[in-house]
Amino acid sequence: MWVSKLVLNPRSKAARKDLASPYEMHRTLSKAVSQALKEGKERLLWRLEPTRSLEAPVVLVQTLTEPDWSVLEKDYAEVFPPKPFTPVLREGQVLRFRLRANPSKRAKDRGERVALKTPAEKTFWLERKLVEGGFRLCTDEEAKPMVRILQDTFLEVRKSGHLIQVQAVLFEGTLEVVNPEKALQTLSRGIGPGKALGLGLLSLRP
Repeated sequence: MWVSKLVLNPRSKAARKDLASPYEMHRTLSKAVSQALKEGKERLLWRLEPTRSLEAPVVLVQTLTEPDWSVLEKDYAEVFPPKPFTPVLREGQVLRFRLRANPSKRAKDRGERVALKTPAEKTFWLERKLVEGGFRLCTDEEAKPMVRILQDTFLEVRKSGHLIQVQAVLFEGTLEVVNPEKALQTLSRGIGPGKALGLGLLSLRP
């Protein structure tokens, strides 16, 4: 895998357009790995990082193949060279994580996804997804999950001519590796729905 960091230029018309539309952002980023996507060899994940109001927007991108960022418009962003990402995970390893995701469920009556409402519901969703993905959310001395919600917003996107809202929750906390092989698969494919909207990228650090 490869990880890239893009610092977007707020004066770029193309960058501002992409910041206003997650689908447009995904389309732009996909150009860097277009051939691999056509061949079915790619899973592009990205996340708009939290920044202070006066700081330039930062986008973190993870790809399975090395991206070619020369396809971007000249003044679109400052691109830091892609770095190879080959994590070596072991059972029992404890790591910090960050994840922006769409904690949701399917409504039984309508069959469409609906946002979860309470922090407890969202945390339980995260716990379940991590377990399915080969991890375990760590707990403190009081058996409380070691996770906090940094942001809880809604993305507005157009789909089939309609404006819809998709919940985007930024989690940060501590997890433990339970199944290294399954955990690596989770890192490469992401967590939850809405990946074209900049959701699902799980980032780890010691």
